[in-house]
Amino acid sequence: MPWGMIRCNRESAVDASRRPDARTRHATEGNEMEQENKPMAVVDCIGLYCPMPITMTKEAMEKLDVGEVLMVEADDPAAEEDIRRWADRVGHEIVKFEKDDGIMRFSIRKMK
Repeated sequence: MPWGMIRCNRESAVDASRRPDARTRHATEGNEMEQENKPMAVVDCIGLYCPMPITMTKEAMEKLDVGEVLMVEADDPAAEEDIRRWADRVGHEIVKFEKDDGIMRFSIRKMK
């Protein structure tokens, strides 16, 4: 598979102007998620390794407004520490972190 090829078939987002790239999609309606932590977009980094999860997270975050939340899905073992350090360094807040069967989900609020 060529480098950069999308590995999963996801539905296209309705508002493409809010999508940083083809691997980013609008978040779907969740169960009883708190409204202020509801992600505006989801970045799918499954199957990608350093530095792609950080690069894609940074690019997606730049498209959001202050206060909005981005969800990042990754399975690269280095992504947990990399994303936590990046968020701390640039001043964003990780509002939720889940790890299930090697898949990590970060909810990151843009703070500035």
